[in-house]
Amino acid sequence: MGARAERILTEDGRATGVEATVTRADGSSTQLTVNAPSVVVACGAIESPALLLRSGIGGPAAGKHLRLHPAAVVLGTYEQPVEGWIGQIQSALSDQFKFCEGDFGFLIEGVGMTPAIQAAALPWVDGRQHKELIARVFRFAAPFISVARDHGEGRVLVDDYGRAVTEWSFSDDLDSKLFIRAHVELAKLHRAAGAKEILTTFQQPTAWRDGEDWDAFIASIEAGSLAANDCSAFSAHQMGSCRMGSDPSQSVADGRGELHDTKGVWIGDGSAFPTAPGVNPMISIMSLAHRTAGNMLA
Repeated sequence: MGARAERILTEDGRATGVEATVTRADGSSTQLTVNAPSVVVACGAIESPALLLRSGIGGPAAGKHLRLHPAAVVLGTYEQPVEGWIGQIQSALSDQFKFCEGDFGFLIEGVGMTPAIQAAALPWVDGRQHKELIARVFRFAAPFISVARDHGEGRVLVDDYGRAVTEWSFSDDLDSKLFIRAHVELAKLHRAAGAKEILTTFQQPTAWRDGEDWDAFIASIEAGSLAANDCSAFSAHQMGSCRMGSDPSQSVADGRGELHDTKGVWIGDGSAFPTAPGVNPMISIMSLAHRTAGNMLA
């Protein structure tokens, strides 16, 4: 507890252990070295490549090929209270649009209301406007989200202090097209369900109320900017930044999960995914970790 893995120790191309910093409750710290011939890297697809990069291992693909399943959120408000922070965190799912652009597309999911996240994502004009908006709509709001299979990719770097830095944007044309299309379909779904007001997370306020011009609202979504800070995009599925593959120039680990360039170091989380699966990856991550553990024992 309180131990942060700083780097993986190696000798002659093999793992020999891990060097960590232990921080106590009073803020003091001490160095810890664990000697081990096998090391499993399972810090998540942001911190796993950062650990490899700090350690100088993993090869040229370490941190590259990051996938995020970029998610759009559209809120609908209804006549009856929803109080979406009570009950299931996730319920219904539709795959109608999973292949709306060839092999790429997005899922639609019904999720619980998370007031802190929604408050941070909605457009900000000033303090009064923001408080009044939240007080008026949150009790009656239901969020629908999209989960897209990435076409483009990002990367993870480390800064001068060894901390993970994530780079990702809507520079890929297909990703941006799918993200806008998802907003449109989510809005249509809310209207069909009887929403009296629909809110998006574009920072240039883009919303609709019952009785207003629907076509103009859809046009404003389609014209929305996806430049940095102009629209909130979400991710709960970071993957691929230490991916498996046969080519050491394009992948970090081999098909068994062991690093190409360092024996005894294994990738045990979603960063080992070769690409984005386009579905919620929890079971796949667990299955892959089970498979990798079997390969270690073998």
